[in-house]
Amino acid sequence: MTAAYDYSDLHDLIERLEPEQAEELRRHALRLVKTPPASRFRVLRSFDGPAEDVGARAKGIVREELGETDADR
Repeated sequence: MTAAYDYSDLHDLIERLEPEQAEELRRHALRLVKTPPASRFRVLRSFDGPAEDVGARAKGIVREELGETDADR
């Protein structure tokens, strides 16, 4: 479930801007929405791993990390 945000104060501020200020704010807002924040993708780090296809071995890798053996399955 997502919560709705109340941006009424932002709308009030925008209405008080002069036209050239509104254009400056518009340019800045466009930069914000077109450029993802650096922190958004911080979980996508590169790593040193086996040369084989890690995606194809994902279940096996998880099992190895959890200490499971073939007998546990």
